[in-house]
Amino acid sequence: MHRNKTGLLRHSQIIFLSIILLALFVLCSGCMTEEPVEQPALIFLTEEFPPFNYEEEGELKGIGVELLKAAYEEMGFSLPDDAIRIGLFTEGYQTTRSTPGYVLFSTARRPEREDQFLWAGPIASTTIVLFSRRGSEITVADERDLNQYKIGAVEDDVSVLELKRAGVDEDQIVTDPDPINLIRMLDRGEIDLYASGDLAGEYLIAKATGKYGYFNQVYRLTEVDIYYAFNKETPKREIEWFQSAIDALKETPADGGLSGYNRILNRYMPSKGLATLTYMTEEYYPYNFLEDGVVQGISVDIIEEIFTDLNTDLSRDQVFLSTWEDGYQKTLSIPGYVLFSTARTPEREDLFLWAGPIVRSRNVLFMRAGESVQTVDDIFKLSVGAITDDVAGDDLRLLGYDKIKYATGAEELIQALEAGEIDAWAYAEYPGIRLIGMHAQHPEAIIIAYPLTMHEYYVTFNRETPEPLIQAFQQALDRIQSEKDAFGVSRYERTLYRYLTPGYATDLLTEEDAVGLVSRTADALADDAPATIRAIKAGRHPYRDEQKPGLYVFVYDTDVVMVADATNIHLVGVSFKGKTDVTGEAFQDMMVEGALENGFGWEDYVSLNPAESGLFWKRTYYQLAIGSDGKEYVVCSGIFKTE
Repeated sequence: MHRNKTGLLRHSQIIFLSIILLALFVLCSGCMTEEPVEQPALIFLTEEFPPFNYEEEGELKGIGVELLKAAYEEMGFSLPDDAIRIGLFTEGYQTTRSTPGYVLFSTARRPEREDQFLWAGPIASTTIVLFSRRGSEITVADERDLNQYKIGAVEDDVSVLELKRAGVDEDQIVTDPDPINLIRMLDRGEIDLYASGDLAGEYLIAKATGKYGYFNQVYRLTEVDIYYAFNKETPKREIEWFQSAIDALKETPADGGLSGYNRILNRYMPSKGLATLTYMTEEYYPYNFLEDGVVQGISVDIIEEIFTDLNTDLSRDQVFLSTWEDGYQKTLSIPGYVLFSTARTPEREDLFLWAGPIVRSRNVLFMRAGESVQTVDDIFKLSVGAITDDVAGDDLRLLGYDKIKYATGAEELIQALEAGEIDAWAYAEYPGIRLIGMHAQHPEAIIIAYPLTMHEYYVTFNRETPEPLIQAFQQALDRIQSEKDAFGVSRYERTLYRYLTPGYATDLLTEEDAVGLVSRTADALADDAPATIRAIKAGRHPYRDEQKPGLYVFVYDTDVVMVADATNIHLVGVSFKGKTDVTGEAFQDMMVEGALENGFGWEDYVSLNPAESGLFWKRTYYQLAIGSDGKEYVVCSGIFKTE
């Protein structure tokens, strides 16, 4: 057969090029990371170490857990739930070191451990800190101070390595596989300090004691990066696949959006996650309002304090003022939205997630001067207006009133009230007075005619908001309310006092309640002072009454140092000599002086109330007591005044 020379040439070229490409593929394949062809058969061990790994209501959560699952998805696999197991760190550490097929996380990667495992990560970083009992007077200026203390740490934990690196003798380090045991040892005074990751330590301490912030963080030891630690016999190609998947998750998308890794961090790290939310409020004086182009008010000021406390890149400038209905509907339906200040009612409970309370407010009926309501039955004879989705409408419906005339804004209802188109307007007391002054033609002709309901006001989050962000928000609010400054006043108290005068409580307590609790506490101190002080700090009944949460006991020594407080652990160990309430009254000095001179007495001042948000007038009974340890104590319990 005759062949065309051109066709033969082309055929030869094709063969030649194919050989070259095959050779190049063979040569380069050794330079490429081999793609996984089957899912690695690995078991992942972890511990309670939030926010990196922890169990909540039977579900494993945390940065390390989510990153692990995302990495498997990136490799094209789905990680079975039973492939992750939670237990004590020591057990996981020893199992992973000795048994092929196991991986431990989240594990600090340090020089002493480098050759014990193979590594992938990092997951994130954590700070190792030292906790002390409040009131222990332990201070640590630098590492040289540590060797004088007995320090607890989880067995095999990186804290042990870091304590030794800091020069602490091995016989000064007390180890236990269970961190809860160490926390209880610290509370009993059997050790002086407890070493742990800062965030995880606070979580575990709250779990063991029932109170967030129960111990003091007295020293930051070091910051460590945490990884997935693989048994050394794990095929290296599996670790390379896993590392490549993590690296891919950390890459910034081409559109400049958040990486998969940062989306995970935002769900658990408050400083990052809270900064991604949209905060909305309305004109609701004195809680939130616009003045000279700037959003102001009690709630705004407190939320800005929370932003600062949590190191977020946020301020009041990121708060959007809108109508109530717009903010309510967006927060109800759109993930990432936050609304404040919102009355918390049974009807709304499951619609949002909540942090607070921030403050309380009373709803009332506004009517034209000369008109009034004497009883609830009189309301049913009226035409009453309310703002759509406002809690005042809920108050009316709970009374059985269902003829509400709704509007989207206050101005429309105020004008309708003045024109006689409605008989009354249901709204919050202080915000209503402010809005009437702004929008009514004759503000003096509109009066408060009838009180409805007192409500506690909260910050509400869309239900899709990650729970760790809300927990951190709540904890920051608790700190702002409970921690006192150099003058003895909290940031929360100062904020309230800028806008409101102290109020009166709705829960009735009697002088007999206070005297009886002080007497019982004095007897208990005489019987066993250390155990009684621990019980007071834990807030146990009767030191914080289970039926009457506004009734509780607190104890000073004769130098006006707080020894125990059943509602506020942050005050324990603090000297209040020369310090005052928000009005400038040095009531604590006066109580201790009165007890030493007369044995007992009463003192009036302004205080926060654990049963209701806000500032209240308080009257406290105090009594000198002698403990079983021979020390003198001033035992106090008070009642919040009612109108």
